[in-house]
Amino acid sequence: MAYVICEPCVDVMDTACVVVCPVDCIHTSEGENQLYIDPDVCIDCAACEPVCPVDAISIESDVRAEWASYIEINRKFFETFVKPETEDSGDDEAGKTKQGKQQGIPEEFVQIPETPDSRLRTPYNLLVMLGQPILGAFSAKFKTQLEEMAGNTRVFSAAVSTGINSLINITLYPLILFFFGFRGQEVDLFSSRGNLMIFLGIVIAITEGIYRFKDEFSSTEEQPRYGAAFYGWIMSLVATPLLIGARSALVTTPPTQRKTVPGAVEIDGAIYADDIKERYRRYGMINQVAEMADYYRIEIEFPRWVPNSAAKKTYDLPDRMPHYDYEVCLSSPYSMDTTPGPETTVTVQTQLPVDPKTGQMADPRFENVVGRTSSFPNGFTSIFPIEAQPEDFHTNYRNRVLEIIVPKTGTYDQLGLEPPVHYAKLKG
Repeated sequence: MAYVICEPCVDVMDTACVVVCPVDCIHTSEGENQLYIDPDVCIDCAACEPVCPVDAISIESDVRAEWASYIEINRKFFETFVKPETEDSGDDEAGKTKQGKQQGIPEEFVQIPETPDSRLRTPYNLLVMLGQPILGAFSAKFKTQLEEMAGNTRVFSAAVSTGINSLINITLYPLILFFFGFRGQEVDLFSSRGNLMIFLGIVIAITEGIYRFKDEFSSTEEQPRYGAAFYGWIMSLVATPLLIGARSALVTTPPTQRKTVPGAVEIDGAIYADDIKERYRRYGMINQVAEMADYYRIEIEFPRWVPNSAAKKTYDLPDRMPHYDYEVCLSSPYSMDTTPGPETTVTVQTQLPVDPKTGQMADPRFENVVGRTSSFPNGFTSIFPIEAQPEDFHTNYRNRVLEIIVPKTGTYDQLGLEPPVHYAKLKG
């Protein structure tokens, strides 16, 4: 006896059931306004029933009387439905195409593999790695270009190189000012003038270092820019154009293993591990809960990148996903019991931003894709049961990571923590 999708799914078409179905028996087609379950393929595993947000799915014997017609509606849909499939030619690429289409994902939403990252050629990557203390003095644009060309933060990191260079300057600037202060005179290390020059050099170096890392402390940008040292600005004027011009000679691109064609799907509609992780972010599945002495810290990674699919080009979607609206509450959405107990449920509900005036999505381009495939859910709900009796909580949101601090007892202010409690810096 198969499961049936009934009236509540009409014009909703949430695809959470498609994601969890182990036999790929839930489908729809262009022009339809609901999803359907193939009764000849369904194995009655019940995986789809609990994930439906509108309770539209039930086993055939339990379908409500007013929805009984949907049993036949589901069956008739598959009398004419042709499941997209590519003949297996024995070629590895053809096999991937067939697998992708069999998942019931519309072809325009199937992810396309990215070109592998470029890498610095062997002689240059060693030079760059050893030269980070000096390269850190250059401008943010130069370091961003070099970091992208290196393709590996272990070879070159803008943040690390800037930090090392700033530490070197704490020694370099006092020495320069010290000898500048005694030019043409006998050097006296312990004179008041010498001490003043050393002190000024240290102050200048520390002030400059704080300015270079200002994005880390004040900016809401996800990719902080690490500025240049005083002497690095002049060098950057010449070095940056040279670096960009010499890119083809400095980097090598590994051969692409897969063709960039719609349908080239390998695992769960994704090509690389990062693609799969990004899909998990869209369902709130990249999270962690840490128990401290007096509180719990919950971190949830929000979606960052728009899936690299044909739909992205068709609808002119941006590279970045919008910042999601979110709501956090200390109660269970499935219970009316508000009596405090030893266990509290922290519920996080998110959705793509909506214009309050029009009721439409803030970015209208996403209206074309949201809800049509599991790659584009409207939002997610994450639930975290914890053993605590808090009176309130505290949130921090930056770099698409939401941090929630929940006291085990009492209020957040009683913890006496200096904000931010924990700064989760994750870059997409």
